[in-house]
Amino acid sequence: VVDMMSDTTRSGLSFSSTYFYEDPSGNSTASKAITLGAQEADAQWTDLVYWVVMATTYAEENGITQMTSNEMPLINLFGVGLERLFRDAILAVGNYGEMYRRVFGQNATRVGRNMLNASPFGPQHYPLLKLSG
Repeated sequence: VVDMMSDTTRSGLSFSSTYFYEDPSGNSTASKAITLGAQEADAQWTDLVYWVVMATTYAEENGITQMTSNEMPLINLFGVGLERLFRDAILAVGNYGEMYRRVFGQNATRVGRNMLNASPFGPQHYPLLKLSG
């Protein structure tokens, strides 16, 4: 676990959207946001991490599971040969909900900010996947 409030820790890093809040009640002063980090100098890797995380949310919101991963849209975001990237990611690990249940148990309740989008812009957001199809 890394303390992201430290200026020295944040230097040179970029982060994906938050994908889990330790205190889902919404109390922002008590919450710990869990996110993925990548070296800021590696823009392609940072983009890939961001979009794979967003693809898991998109899949759950659209009822696409590990078993139906072939329903994920083909996206030419990272060049020729990687059009199946999001399909393969969902095939490998499942959608956000499937991963959540695997980590926290089948009966884990998702509340507060750990729910899917309550509006078009929060807490998860995936504009490119939403526009393509």
